[in-house]
Amino acid sequence: MHTPPLRGRCKWRALFAWKLDPVVARRLVPAPLRPKLVQGHALAAVDTMGLQGLRPRMVPGPLGLSLGLCSHLIAAEWKDGQRYRDVLYVIRRDVDVHVLGRAGGLLLPGKSHGARIQSNEGLSDISIACHSLDGECQLDLAGHIGARWSSQALFASPAAMMEVLGNRSGGRVAYDEAGKGTLIELEAKPECAEPLTLDRAHSSLFDGGLVPEGSAELEAGVLLRNLVCVWRSQGRFATRPANGEGEAATEGLREPSPA
Repeated sequence: MHTPPLRGRCKWRALFAWKLDPVVARRLVPAPLRPKLVQGHALAAVDTMGLQGLRPRMVPGPLGLSLGLCSHLIAAEWKDGQRYRDVLYVIRRDVDVHVLGRAGGLLLPGKSHGARIQSNEGLSDISIACHSLDGECQLDLAGHIGARWSSQALFASPAAMMEVLGNRSGGRVAYDEAGKGTLIELEAKPECAEPLTLDRAHSSLFDGGLVPEGSAELEAGVLLRNLVCVWRSQGRFATRPANGEGEAATEGLREPSPA
């Protein structure tokens, strides 16, 4: 079934990145995907968005949905012919159930989980909390606009981080309950990312839940504001293996990809 493009405004978007043990990442990413490496590290992220007016293009703006969205991701790649293409594998997506928020999850391909998402945005700071209804996902994220990007960061700049984990990642692969994958392209402009000084960043999935404790290390965060977002389904992706293990679990990893 064809999924029409979705569009809406994004009042804020906060992206938090973790360095992840490549062996752990390899076990989480299903075939035909494999983890993408940057300087020997696999990469995980939490992408949070405050959306307004989310709707198919033919639907009037006032009828669009306003909701919070939190996605746990792993940077990955897959072999398309003779070359590798970058994507983001969606581990889990939580959608705010406030008012009609859950319907927003139904509009997006792949499985969505209901959650209560709260955000507090100031002129120079932001905090986000997410509590899923199934109890599997707890998020507590906060940061303020930093004066400069850390010279010790894995990425050379916020733009370099967005190159891997943002719009130019090559799309997102999300799976439904039947294991059928869909490649989703996200266009969000303008892509002007400000560095965040992280006050706290807790994810139950990355802090001992899905990922063993000590396998993920918080790396950096960026904040974007006042975006126009368009989601486009690029068609079906490979079906996820029934046992949850992929080619990446047995084939090993390539040499680190340049950031």
